[in-house]
Amino acid sequence: MGFARNYSTTENASEPASAITNVSDAVNQVLSPETLGEAAAKIGDFKAMGLCNFTPVGGLEAMLEALHVMSGMPWWATIATATVLVRLALLPLMIKIQRNNAHMMNLNPEVTRLMNNLKTAQQEGDSVGVGKYSGELQALFKKHNCHPMKSLGLPVIQMPVMISFFLALRAMAEIPVPGLQTEGTAWFTDLTAQDPYYALPVISCAGVLAVLEAGTEVGAANPQSRTMKNFFRVVSLAMIPFTYWMPSGVFVYWITSNCVSITQILALKNPAIRKALDIPQLVRPASELQKNSKSFMENFREQTMHHEKLEKEKALRERQRAAAMARRAAKRRF
Repeated sequence: MGFARNYSTTENASEPASAITNVSDAVNQVLSPETLGEAAAKIGDFKAMGLCNFTPVGGLEAMLEALHVMSGMPWWATIATATVLVRLALLPLMIKIQRNNAHMMNLNPEVTRLMNNLKTAQQEGDSVGVGKYSGELQALFKKHNCHPMKSLGLPVIQMPVMISFFLALRAMAEIPVPGLQTEGTAWFTDLTAQDPYYALPVISCAGVLAVLEAGTEVGAANPQSRTMKNFFRVVSLAMIPFTYWMPSGVFVYWITSNCVSITQILALKNPAIRKALDIPQLVRPASELQKNSKSFMENFREQTMHHEKLEKEKALRERQRAAAMARRAAKRRF
């Protein structure tokens, strides 16, 4: 009897332990990366993770989710494909900007002459000359359907897109979205982690520099962009120590975007493509067309000096007027 009681107690004690083990195995199976990956491969699950809100960033996250689920591509290929699709959507705007910049490049010698005449008239206080040269400048822009302000269109659009990609990919990496930690490629298999070899930041920097150096060859830059170009050269090099910590997925976007930009620049060197897109050929190399153009800082210094000169002349006239009034007042007393 005592043996039977002891045996029964041991058998009953082993049953809960066995049940706990089975439950633990089931939980581990449910929470395994493979199972989570399958669960995440459904449109709508990003929203359950706190993504896909009603902002440009949320819209981009929804696009990435839909592309990943529908295509079945790994995450690195999904990010690269989404980048190409967004850049293609911006292509019509880019062509308009290139057309405008090419016209501005060809007109730069005439624009420079009119601007110099305009500044001289302003410095001499010649209001008739100011009106004349301002009118000629606007007429020149209207005749060729171009304007310096139009060149700002592409950066104004591209900057929010770049920021949206960065915020979306960083938010996805912080969760992290299932699959991002395993669906990279080459040496950066974990898209949520920084590149351990720092190669991606260097490649991204090299791509930015390549775009900057090649851009003006086809009229992709504004004639007044020399200072901005030098500024972005410095920024590109400084980007490496400031961005090395970013998730590898962000660099997949940046490198792909740089590749698209370089491809566009190479395509625009083809005269047949330029003709088909109604982008005029440069009458002379961009370096010659920009030779007599003053940089932004040079124009800023000239305007500052002119303003200071006007202020000094105004102060002198006020002092002379005050002195004359004081002399007249003194004569009245006597």
